Amino acid sequence: MEFAYNNSPSTTTSVSLFFANKEYHLNITVHPKHDIASSQACDFAIDLDELQSTLKAEISMAQQHYQKSTDA
Repeated sequence: MEFAYNNSPSTTTSVSLFFANKEYHLNITVHPKHDIASSQACDFAIDLDELQSTLKAEISMAQQHYQKSTDA
């Protein structure tokens, strides 16, 4: 979860927290559709991709919720 949070662009600054601290984008891309020798490794990569997508959606919903409170 920390990776997803630190690697997502901030709505305030439009850059990720990681970029703000290190001045470069941390990009870990996994392509589970390519040839992966182990089916367990492929399943793990797919699970990580789904987890990151879910976490990004949850963080986005939380930001929208708190934004409404802030704007009120």
